[in-house]
Amino acid sequence: MYRILEIAYQKFFIKRVFKRYRNSLPTKTNLSNPKMDYHILADAVVWEDEGIGECHPDLENAFRYVLNYRTNLISKEFFKNEQNLSRRTFELAKKYFPDWIGFHRDRCPYSPELSERILRIRNVAEWKIDKLMNKDI
Repeated sequence: MYRILEIAYQKFFIKRVFKRYRNSLPTKTNLSNPKMDYHILADAVVWEDEGIGECHPDLENAFRYVLNYRTNLISKEFFKNEQNLSRRTFELAKKYFPDWIGFHRDRCPYSPELSERILRIRNVAEWKIDKLMNKDI
């Protein structure tokens, strides 16, 4: 049942959003060294020149799966269900946004350096969330 809902969500929401905003994300950058940041809702990293923060909220929401899958490719962290919705959404996004800067060769393959950096970023984000949630009001 979960798989059916997952496929329906992808076909009726994500695909529709990708079609609507096709090729609306940046394909080039003017920045020589764009800053990497953490997207807390996607549990993923995103570079400042990728346009995720500036795009329509529906597109950002649909792209969470793409960002998460890409982050896991970079850090070689795969989980049991990783081959499902995230992978399919990543491939679907490549169809609708083939020239998006986030799909460039230097931003998708495994990188030991980036993997270590991602681990540190996730640890800091987790610490900040724990601190916020346990803060006395």
